[in-house]
Amino acid sequence: MVRDNTVKRRIDELSEDTKEQVLDKIKASHFFTIQCDESTDVAHLCQLLVYSRFVDEGTVKEEILFSAALETTAKAIDVFSKVDEFFQEYGILWEKLVGVCTDGAPSMIGSRSGFVKLVKEKNPAVTGTHCVIHRLSLASKTLPGNLRSSLNLAIKVVNFVKNNSLNSRLFAALCSDLGTDYKTFLFHTKVRWLCKGNMLSRLYELKDEVEIFLQKQKQDKLYEAFR
Repeated sequence: MVRDNTVKRRIDELSEDTKEQVLDKIKASHFFTIQCDESTDVAHLCQLLVYSRFVDEGTVKEEILFSAALETTAKAIDVFSKVDEFFQEYGILWEKLVGVCTDGAPSMIGSRSGFVKLVKEKNPAVTGTHCVIHRLSLASKTLPGNLRSSLNLAIKVVNFVKNNSLNSRLFAALCSDLGTDYKTFLFHTKVRWLCKGNMLSRLYELKDEVEIFLQKQKQDKLYEAFR
């Protein structure tokens, strides 16, 4: 029987090896970019996530670079300090950084003390960009009336299936009998960096199965609105 400490040690070794491989590839790349975002976890702790894109053997690759807890505030200087500390600890050169992608929050792109401004003090050639997925999320909040009603209907249909464990099992069984590629929906979420597109795409692919399911569940009003 393998002890818990043995498993933990093995996981730590694998994690450290993976980190070293990513760091070696970033250092070997002529340039790289980072994407930063902070979010509050279930324990109400503010977590900073930093991803990196770099060139490895002629191919652009993306890997998570590191995560760190923001113990107090989540201001630009706090985020910058964590990134700067990581760069210094592992010998990553600011001169090779060519781009920074953020969620567009004032603390990130502020012209006087934003994170991007602090990064440009290290390397003036860095280009700051606003995350495309976040912009899509912002755009979806100001949809025209007809598109908004369609989105709300899609969310209502998905919630009808997903919010009830029995409905989820019955729908999965129906999809299995009909031989579909998918048997479950993707939940709609309001987390700011996630797009609703995947949820809508899955719903569209299962449109026929949804109509059959709504009829079987005698959801006449929902069926008429959806079909």
